[in-house]
Amino acid sequence: MKDNKRSTWNVNTRLNHPERVTPISTNPPLTAPVYKSVKFVVSEGESYGNQFIYGRISNPTVRQLEVALAELQNKEDCIVLASGIAAITGTLLALLKNGDHVITFRELYKPSRIFIRDMLPNFGIESTILNLSQVGELEASIKKGKTKLIHFESPTNPNQDIADIEQIIRVARKHDIIVTMDGTFAGLHQHTNFDIDLMLQSLTKFANGHGDVLAGSIAGKKSLIQKIRQMTVVLGATLDPQAASLIERGLKTYALRFERHAANAIKVADFLKSHPKISKVFFPGLSDHKGHSLAKKQMSDMGAVVSFVLDASASMTAEQFAHKLQLIQFAVSLGSTESIICPTHLFFGDDLDSKDKEEMGIGPFSLRMSVGIEDAEDLIEDLRLALG
Repeated sequence: MKDNKRSTWNVNTRLNHPERVTPISTNPPLTAPVYKSVKFVVSEGESYGNQFIYGRISNPTVRQLEVALAELQNKEDCIVLASGIAAITGTLLALLKNGDHVITFRELYKPSRIFIRDMLPNFGIESTILNLSQVGELEASIKKGKTKLIHFESPTNPNQDIADIEQIIRVARKHDIIVTMDGTFAGLHQHTNFDIDLMLQSLTKFANGHGDVLAGSIAGKKSLIQKIRQMTVVLGATLDPQAASLIERGLKTYALRFERHAANAIKVADFLKSHPKISKVFFPGLSDHKGHSLAKKQMSDMGAVVSFVLDASASMTAEQFAHKLQLIQFAVSLGSTESIICPTHLFFGDDLDSKDKEEMGIGPFSLRMSVGIEDAEDLIEDLRLALG
């Protein structure tokens, strides 16, 4: 600031233009500061494109998180947004236009499925929705000159189906189609070796890890990120710098937390699989899971979500069971330090017909549990007591 005349200013002027205290370059803070300012003073000696101008466009705290996430996921660039679904909708709106066609799968995060199936047609964008087991029909579903993007997730929500990523990429590359993947359930550190154009994450989950921030990210090819950035800046889906700071803090313990999540999850899954009042367990770390071999090939960790179905002998619905638990709380979301559980039919399949729900294992006796970092023995005892 040009404040060489500061001594001549009156009190109200001085209060609104305080002297800045900035550490020298050799004396930086160990923890990065949170830049809450919406406005930045424009430098005379730099081009506008190399400066921070306005908070909706760019912010140092937010940019630092983007750089960290791009590095972690082995991608060229990254943009963070105000929620996970903002990352998905922003990607689709930025990369598709009237007359285009997108292919996705039934086993998808419900808001994503609704946006693609019910809302994209309002923009003249068509979609084909396959079952994940129909990946062999992927190439036949491509509309020449119109199909521009294939979107999928793995593992899927809620029952942990595993996509054949290599096959999806092989078909996409053959026809010059963009591949986007929602990798939230697997975590930020997985699938980084695949040639996926854009990796989408809900940072609300494992990245932050404490259930107190909504955010999403898109990491991938710089040219695509630039298109998405232009779109999302106009849409106003900007992440607040305070939220960005909390996520960056969460990343410092991300690897430690995920290791504990995954170790607990397999113990919980093994217990549920052996219990007579549980008829089915969905967890890719179990050898009898239909995607187990593919998951072992593609993932180093099997995640922290265990879905299961109560047997008729339990004599209670999923809701009744969730309310009987004392330690594990009845709540939505996943990836936080505490364990939570919810009936799948309430939150993940009410937009599907009865056949789809039956095939996907979503019903009045099915539950999805996000396994936290508590002691596994306490979690298992809580499940045991609730099962009676």
